Amino acid sequence: MGSAGSALGICVQRDGAVEPVPQHNHSPHDLEAEHHEHMEFVKALRIERAKEEDPEFWSLKDVSGEADEPKAMAIKKAIEELKLYYDDWNHAGHDVFWHRKSHQVVLAVVVCRAEDGSLKSYRGMNTEVSLPAGSLCAERAAIARAASDMRRAAEIEAVAVLDPKDKINPLWPCEVCQSWLAKLKDQNAAICVMAVSDSSCGDFVVRINGVLQSRPCEARSAPPAAIADRIRLAEDVKEQPWEAKTLVYVDGAWDQLDNDQFAFLKAARAKGTHLMAGIYSDDVVKAHFGSVREPFESRLARLLEDRHVSSVLTDAPWEVQEEFITRLGIRHVVIESKTAERRKKWCQGSYDAARKLGLVVQLG
Repeated sequence: MGSAGSALGICVQRDGAVEPVPQHNHSPHDLEAEHHEHMEFVKALRIERAKEEDPEFWSLKDVSGEADEPKAMAIKKAIEELKLYYDDWNHAGHDVFWHRKSHQVVLAVVVCRAEDGSLKSYRGMNTEVSLPAGSLCAERAAIARAASDMRRAAEIEAVAVLDPKDKINPLWPCEVCQSWLAKLKDQNAAICVMAVSDSSCGDFVVRINGVLQSRPCEARSAPPAAIADRIRLAEDVKEQPWEAKTLVYVDGAWDQLDNDQFAFLKAARAKGTHLMAGIYSDDVVKAHFGSVREPFESRLARLLEDRHVSSVLTDAPWEVQEEFITRLGIRHVVIESKTAERRKKWCQGSYDAARKLGLVVQLG
């Protein structure tokens, strides 16, 4: 029985009798194919959501001024440590044994906050030693390293991830790692996860509990009175345009608003958090279009009634200049090509400053 059992594999005891356990005979080629399929699946899970998203990239400048904000400190620490980790990995040379199947390297840093408020970082790299035992992702390796150093789960503040070969950045944790992070929410409800744009670690995207975080907006002072005094807020709107996280600007005569113009306002509002509509004076409309069908006050009232408009700039300038954009902190200037009015402005170069700044969004 001993020899028969040795030939078939492991033996187990059932009801006093020893029985062999049949072994699955996989050829090296089959194992290689299975592992390749597994790694492609993991890679797809990592990058699938990144392709669907249009994230706002942060920089260290966005968190460097928040020295007293715990989350900002943790984010900054994670990105800086990830950059150091990449430099060490790059200079040490890559042992291909650890990634002999997929040849895909992933580096991760986990940052923990101790009871005294100090931050401690832990590094992790993915490894692919044996298919039956599975691969170990970089994020879980870093978490395990923190746990092995007696860090509590509640101390985990941030996780930063990088593909050092810059093939699939920004790189998010795979579904298995996301499952780990989801379980950790019971211990820390707001763990920041960062994916960098490339190995320079200069720009990165932030998620908390799977939700993309908007880039922090800089505190902006009010524009000169010559601009601020011409702004009318829509009903129930308390936020001034320059206080908005993403200010979108459109302009026009808004003479006898029709369904196309209402649709344009709706589409423009979807590009940001605050839509400011510039409205031309009667004199400007007459100078450029010959006549005005609806007086200024009527056009203004109708525009303020539209639920997608947050504010209106009266006596809007015909040419959108760089100083005007900068003073208000405009992030997008939305235009369309259906109306002769905006086609004329485009041909006259009225939006050239916005175009050169990369702020123009043209709707069909």
